[in-house]
Amino acid sequence: MRHLLFFLMLLAGPSCFTGMAQQISGNDSPDKPLRIEIPVKSVNETYRIIPCGPRGMIMFFRSLEPADDSHVKWFVSLYDTTLQLMWTKSLPVLNDLDYRLHITCGDTLAMLFLHAGKPHGQENDFEILRVGLRKGLLILNSGKIQQDAEVVGFGIRKGRSWIGYNIKGQSGKLLTMQLSSGVERLLPLGQGSQIAIRWMQPDSASETVSAIVSRTVSKKTLEHFLVSYDTSGSIRHEVPVGTQDMNRDLVHVQLAETEPGGHLILGCYGQFLSGGGQKNRVTEASTGFISMNIFNGAQKCMNVYNFLELANANSLLDEHEILNLKKKALKKNKPINEYSLDFSLFFHDILPWNNQFVVTAEVYTPQYHTESFTDFDYYGRPYTNSFSVFDGYRFFNTIMAGFDKEGKLLWDNTFEIRNLVSMELSPKVVTFPSGGDLLVCYVSDGMIGTKIIHEGRVVEKPDFTQPELLYPNDKLVTETKGKILPWYGNYFLTTGFQEIKNIALSTNNKRLVFYFSKLRFEK
Repeated sequence: MRHLLFFLMLLAGPSCFTGMAQQISGNDSPDKPLRIEIPVKSVNETYRIIPCGPRGMIMFFRSLEPADDSHVKWFVSLYDTTLQLMWTKSLPVLNDLDYRLHITCGDTLAMLFLHAGKPHGQENDFEILRVGLRKGLLILNSGKIQQDAEVVGFGIRKGRSWIGYNIKGQSGKLLTMQLSSGVERLLPLGQGSQIAIRWMQPDSASETVSAIVSRTVSKKTLEHFLVSYDTSGSIRHEVPVGTQDMNRDLVHVQLAETEPGGHLILGCYGQFLSGGGQKNRVTEASTGFISMNIFNGAQKCMNVYNFLELANANSLLDEHEILNLKKKALKKNKPINEYSLDFSLFFHDILPWNNQFVVTAEVYTPQYHTESFTDFDYYGRPYTNSFSVFDGYRFFNTIMAGFDKEGKLLWDNTFEIRNLVSMELSPKVVTFPSGGDLLVCYVSDGMIGTKIIHEGRVVEKPDFTQPELLYPNDKLVTETKGKILPWYGNYFLTTGFQEIKNIALSTNNKRLVFYFSKLRFEK
């Protein structure tokens, strides 16, 4: 049996991750991993990294150094592919803004900073930082966005930025800015107050943006459209997608180009819920996959796949739960697809691979624990007070599925996620093409979990390995916010906060660090 191993040196065996040598403090010993450590005082410090392909990686953070009364300094650094520091620069960002999204376009990395404090006035500030990776230029644009905006998408094309957002109880909007002049323009999605944007992306060949929007027709009926808008807000193209189903709503949605004139919409649908004395409402939970094939401005077909119908459904629930659902369906003379698992999912971008389109969805649930304390009433009698404390989101499974260009489900697979609780709803799992196979991996408790699949077949079973640390006697105590990120080729970056103990060191034998490390996948 082959195993995936994350070791420093190249190991015998068909598949492994290999660390690289790193010069640290003049020590170029080849037994050290290619790893950078930055001492920190807590895991709440704001260090982040963004891989930028073969041009290197960006590390950035908010400092405690004020630029003036209303701005604080953020520092941005570029490291090359050998993790050598190329440059570090600072820039002033408004005090109440924090990093939210980024996108890479050619040699430019664009980062969106949004309001993170208490609301004030009718509008909030936002800023867009463009980092010129080749010359190290930092360019900042500022603007205003509606106070209660929930940003859905962000993109930059042809010197213009696009921000798509929704407002509760109002129509969604597109905010576009000409970056050279800083002139903004606010564009409505359409007529009416019940229009929401589900997905958006600027078109690469023109000054337009494509979006998938939903219009509420009644309490249980929605219309969905694939729309192209120009910079004046005029609709260039509009394609009705999906069906007016009385029991379904789009929860997640992505768009991929399949061929000239052809597109594939992939996502998840959720069921309308009723009962409990409430009016019918839409759930944010997902019931299954949905696909829509678009060609020459018209929808050709739509497919719906309940998670209970997947070949690997038994790995999402235990056999007893699946059997009970099937018995319930049989007893009521209903198909199994009328029942649902109702998962909360983090849905990834579509991955084109081997003439297929692969979707990855991470299953999570909010996790709480109960704390209690004893108090006393007016008469001195003790009583117990209990309250729930939010621990974060527990990620516990991953669903992968492949579709053809018509939107037909070809295969499905799963990968269990172990011991991963995060305060952030962000991607934890990487699905990476490796020849004719797919590598699926994630980081948890300092371990890298890996699995290799070929469509619905498991090539290599799950394996869990701890990468080498900086010094030979280092022992990992805890890891927080650990993640693995694809970089370029078959190289990856791992990053996070680690508490490390090393009794062999005469000083600093226990340290808390933010780290990032380079790994190579070998097969």
